[in-house]
Amino acid sequence: MSRRTVEKQTRVAVIGGGASGLAAAAAAAAAGAFVMVLEKEERVGRKLLATGNGRCNYSNRYVDIKDYRSRDLDKAEKILSRIGQKETLAFFERLGIWPRADESGRIYPSSEQAAAVLDVLRMELRRLGVEIFCGWPVKELKKDPKGGFRIIGQKGEQKKADRVIIACGGMAGAQYGCSGDGYALARAFGHQIIKPLPALVQLSAKGDFFRHLKGVRAKGRVCLEWEGTVVAEQSGEIQFTQWGLSGICIFDLSGQAMELLDQGKDCGIRIDLFPQIQPDAFYSRLLNRLSVSGHKSAEEFLEGMIHKKLIGVVLRACGVESPAVPASELGEKRIHAIAAMLKGWRIPVTGARPWSEAQTTSGGVRLSQIDPGTMESLLQKGLYFAGEVLDAQGRCGGYNLQWAWSTGLLAGRSAAGL
Repeated sequence: MSRRTVEKQTRVAVIGGGASGLAAAAAAAAAGAFVMVLEKEERVGRKLLATGNGRCNYSNRYVDIKDYRSRDLDKAEKILSRIGQKETLAFFERLGIWPRADESGRIYPSSEQAAAVLDVLRMELRRLGVEIFCGWPVKELKKDPKGGFRIIGQKGEQKKADRVIIACGGMAGAQYGCSGDGYALARAFGHQIIKPLPALVQLSAKGDFFRHLKGVRAKGRVCLEWEGTVVAEQSGEIQFTQWGLSGICIFDLSGQAMELLDQGKDCGIRIDLFPQIQPDAFYSRLLNRLSVSGHKSAEEFLEGMIHKKLIGVVLRACGVESPAVPASELGEKRIHAIAAMLKGWRIPVTGARPWSEAQTTSGGVRLSQIDPGTMESLLQKGLYFAGEVLDAQGRCGGYNLQWAWSTGLLAGRSAAGL
């Protein structure tokens, strides 16, 4: 589509120069709007550079609504159906990014450089004449009595726009300038904010043994439990830290865990280190193992089954006073306790690591107050939202960046008048 004349161009202001904001700016400018990006940091896209350990896992081959959480999941599904993975990959291929998927479906640029994704976005904005104002924190957003919006900076400076896209992120990644600024801007127009909580983050857990397990990794299944009920479960590599639990499967449960804790509910992570074996069969296998390993010590009895650092923790928890106790003296009761722990080790969750260590935010602007076909506010005409500021959180694997691209591209095209 050809650019409109300057006199007739819609002026779109994008508040936030992260993934969703840059996508929104590119889409709005390509549709003929005059676009400016207002970024409070000294450069755009800082958090984007850190994604995928610097390789930018920017989407996933298997994006599905089941990979997301939101209080209004039906609205999130409608948004993702408007602009999904195929449209996103096509958008980036036009900019020069060739996709490469790994065996689990995670999609990276072929160069495996997050900087390449940011670079092509910046090149596109430059080509389209988008104005980028860095070091420009927004203090207030008001309706202009003469039409459009008035945007007021921290020093009192002002800019005017016909339409505004709020894309300034959530609370995760404080070191990149993420501090929830968009929530106050949204509240000023009557929007409800679901309490922001850290998600895709390491969980703090109860146990004096964690300092001995730092760096231990084990594969298995983890379940998030509340009052004996399994709320959610994931499989994968579990990482033990000096504070508690980490690993992708833990990250994927962390948002729900924090929601339970915020409601004052005790919750825990139950770990099954041998999910491929049924409990009764596992107990029988331990008894069989004992029949041929009774001459070994209790510690030696478990050697080769679980990480060496885990052995002492398991034995102590099951009432074995010393790892040097002969395995033949363990008895069926202790063997049963060991089997039960390795198949269902429950660890109480006490919290999460700080916002600076969280990858995304659980909570945000309610999607029920957003038009899923345009990303426009249902409470204020001309106001749009995109990205992490909204109440939608994906699991690890490129799902959150896909949300950023989908909402950003949709908001930008809509704000420009398409």
